Amino acid sequence: MAARALEPEEAIRFLSSILMDPRWSEDSLADIPDDSEFGGLCRSLAEVRAHARALSRGDLSRGNRARGFVAGSLKATEANLRHLKWQMEQVAAGDYTQSVTFMGDFSDAFNRMNREVGEKVRELTERYERHLVSSEDLLTGLMKRKTFCDLAVREIRKSKDLGLPFCLALGDIDDFGAVNDRFGYANGNSVLRLFACRLKNALRPGDLCCRFGGDEFLILMPRTLGDEGAECVRRVWNACTRAPVPEEASSGLSFRMSALTVTASFGLAAVDGEGLCGDAVALLERAIRVAEKNLAKAKREGRNGICCGGAGEGAA
Repeated sequence: MAARALEPEEAIRFLSSILMDPRWSEDSLADIPDDSEFGGLCRSLAEVRAHARALSRGDLSRGNRARGFVAGSLKATEANLRHLKWQMEQVAAGDYTQSVTFMGDFSDAFNRMNREVGEKVRELTERYERHLVSSEDLLTGLMKRKTFCDLAVREIRKSKDLGLPFCLALGDIDDFGAVNDRFGYANGNSVLRLFACRLKNALRPGDLCCRFGGDEFLILMPRTLGDEGAECVRRVWNACTRAPVPEEASSGLSFRMSALTVTASFGLAAVDGEGLCGDAVALLERAIRVAEKNLAKAKREGRNGICCGGAGEGAA
């Protein structure tokens, strides 16, 4: 049976419902002939409606089969939003040169935001680089002594508040002065860099390490009992005294690393239980003294080894 032709008022109400009624459904088009001008107009409006709804929800993939000025404007908006999405992805990847010119007031807001974000990133990068210069040892890339001590005091304060143990180790390269005397200071610096790199790679996440001075290195192991600390130091000791050095690691040296065997000694201080007394600064200083004492003992006992001991109130 042929569909009944709509009266003018009915047609107006039907067209209005496509544009205005949020509950309108495309199912109502079933009674509208496809081959009539009115049917074509209804379906074009339905397509525009669906496209506008998709754009309002952020769906940039639907597309639009309708033709005409309004449909074309929606298509252009979708294309612009897709391009803007790509530009925002570039900004997220660190490209702050992106600029929008095709979306009026929105373009101005986006460009201003992008400039300000880029300026802030550059400012933070400069601050971070200045921080690295002030907190990192330029030769080894490890923390400087002051930075280490500041962070170590914070960690020890946490350990004291929670009643958790910690360990501290002091190590140095055996007879490092002989390395400088035999091979020169430039090559000695290369050995220090290599030693520090191996040391850092052997540490656990959460451990702190600094170049304490010369060829001495200080390690803090938070939340660590004595036996576990000794095992950690032994792993570090093994990593730092491997020989010969791989060729790719010694490419910057002006001598054959196979001619040099580097060994190291470590002194360990373990702090737990009754040893967690006094303020954090005093605990750190006492642990360093005990580690120095144990390092000296390791040197006296023939070097290339580890000496362990507690850091109780009377241990220093």
